[in-house]
Amino acid sequence: MDYTELVRELNTELYERFGEVEKGFEYSTTGFVDAISFDGVLLWNSEMEIREWIEQKNDYEPFEPFIRRIFNEYIDKMHTLKF
Repeated sequence: MDYTELVRELNTELYERFGEVEKGFEYSTTGFVDAISFDGVLLWNSEMEIREWIEQKNDYEPFEPFIRRIFNEYIDKMHTLKF
């Protein structure tokens, strides 16, 4: 998985849909652990894999739909926090 390319694609999509945005997806690595965040909020890291394991494929669920789902869940949660 090319995480850098995925983050670039997600940020490009944000720009195309909403114009200039202050926040965005970020990729970081320690060389041992890969992580994807949005505006500094960790969405996923390779050390604590939370994707669903699919027995029939003997692999995890596809990464891009997963990260989109996690992002949308995060955004939905943020919308419920109001004063």
